This record gives sequence, C-alpha cells and structure tokens, in this order.
Amino acid sequence: MSTVLIIGAGPNIGKACAETFSVAGFKVAVASRTQKLDTKYRHYVFDASKPDTVPDLFERVSADLGVPGVVIYNAYAAQRTDVDQPFGNDLGTFQKNLTINATTPYVAAREAVKGFDKIGVSGLGSAGGTFIFTGNLLNISVFPGLMAFGMGKISAAHMIQHLALAAYSDKPYKFYYADERHEDGTPMTSGLNGDAHADAYLELARDPAQRAWNYIFAKGKGYVDFPRLEVIA
Repeated sequence: MSTVLIIGAGPNIGKACAETFSVAGFKVAVASRTQKLDTKYRHYVFDASKPDTVPDLFERVSADLGVPGVVIYNAYAAQRTDVDQPFGNDLGTFQKNLTINATTPYVAAREAVKGFDKIGVSGLGSAGGTFIFTGNLLNISVFPGLMAFGMGKISAAHMIQHLALAAYSDKPYKFYYADERHEDGTPMTSGLNGDAHADAYLELARDPAQRAWNYIFAKGKGYVDFPRLEVIA
C-alpha cells in the first residue's frame, strides 16, 4: 500500500485529496500547523514557513506510514497589495511568503525524490513516484495586486518544469504544477473545487507517464490547453 503525504492539508483541497486517496487504498499523512481534517488521517504538525523542518517531516511520515510515493504540496501564502503599490508588502512578509511558496516546495521536492530513490523502481510500481504542486495561473499571467505571490508561483513552476523535463525524464518520477480554471479558461479567483483537484491528482498519480507538467484543468473536462492570458483584468 502506497503512502501519500499532503502538505498544507486544509478543509478544501487537502480534505478532498485525503478522502480520495484513502478510498483508493493509500495510507494518508496530512501536514499542517493544526489538524483540520478527520482524525482518521495521521496528522503531523508542520509550519511551511520553516523549510529546515521538511526533512524531519518526511522522516516521521516514513517511519510511521512508509516512504511517500506521492507528495502533494498544497500550502501557500499571499497578501494582496493596492494595484498601484506592487511593492506594498513589507520585506518580512515578502520573505516569509516566498519561503512558503518557493523555498519550502524546493526542499519538499528534494525530500520526495530522495524517497522515490529509496523506494526504488520496483517498490514504486508501474505508476512511479509523483510530486504535485497546487498552483494557479500566476506562473504565466499577471494579476494586479499579486506580484509577490506570482513571484513565488513562477519559482515553483520553473522547478517543476526542470524536474519533469530535464532532471528526471529518464526515471519513473513525475512532477506537476496544477492549475484549476473555469470552463472558459479564466482563473479560479475563488471557489476552488477540492473534489476536482483530488480526482485530477489521483489520476496523475496513477498514470505511469509524465503528462503536461503545467497541468491546467477544469472540473469535468480534465486537462485543457487554454489560450495564454498575459494580464487578468
């Protein structure tokens, strides 16, 4: 039985992923500052603003439930600024948010790959290992008031692209930057669908092949190659 680690396990996407992967037969580990889900899921206290604690998180999960073959990074931090004040975040807030959105995912992906290596090809099975970062369209689009947030997403997206296309293309390891959209391709500024994320993530975890690393999807449609939006009004 494989283990999935959900980092940033809140009451929407995190909860849906925990339920969906559990039903699919995975052992589920959830990590967040406080337990927000059913106590049937093994919870690990974790603060995504502290990247140096990521290795310990993976060690604890591995000891209790087994080395994770699927890792979902769902944590994020964002503060909007006035549209005409793109540098409105103070430096401390900017650095903390960048840590949560870029630095900690870097360490989490590193530890995930170490785990995949430890499990080995035969242990991972035909599906291989999977790392999924919950993103949005800020890696390719400008949204007024969210410049700093976008900088973190761009960093994470580049990491995912590099891991998927350059670093591990010869291994059964898959990496995804997931971006849910409305059916017309416009951004989900609110109302993200937890079940749609969970269904997409389980499908990606089960597929042995690396699909589009920038996995843009809409509820009920799956992956859609929407036209690029440079600026969101």
